[in-house]
Amino acid sequence: MEQNEPLFYEEQYFRQWWIFILLAGMCGTGVYGVITQVFMGETFGDKPMGDVGLIIFSVCIIALTIFFYMQKMITKIDERGIYIKFRPYHKKWRLYEWQRIAHCELKKYNPTFEFGGWGIRPGVNSVSGNSGLLLHFKSGKPKLMIGTRKTEEMQQVLQTLNQL
Repeated sequence: MEQNEPLFYEEQYFRQWWIFILLAGMCGTGVYGVITQVFMGETFGDKPMGDVGLIIFSVCIIALTIFFYMQKMITKIDERGIYIKFRPYHKKWRLYEWQRIAHCELKKYNPTFEFGGWGIRPGVNSVSGNSGLLLHFKSGKPKLMIGTRKTEEMQQVLQTLNQL
């Protein structure tokens, strides 16, 4: 798909502090358990799991933390439409062409109550915050909310393109 130079570009990452505090605590507990039980020979916990299970648990939690850290949502806007790529889930750009959009609006929303949280969900692509671009499609297809942290910049670009 040939793309023009974007008029708007944004990369968003999952960087909610509470997610990483939770994952760091689990990683720390797993690593401490492996050091204590596997290398020092002391059982870890009241009902310790086997050494292999403890190592597998720790590796999985570390991998999950890295996976969360690497996820990102990229949004681009140009004369043709709005492009979204949510890595690592989307290999190709998702293009929402202007000719298929009835109208769009920038608005505040509640990710938890309206969509069940952040991420890729039915009707939403969002990573953080509570601002987004709501797309209404001419086909009657369900609306799509695209989260943004650059509301003012997006608004200027959409006004320039006569899409707001």
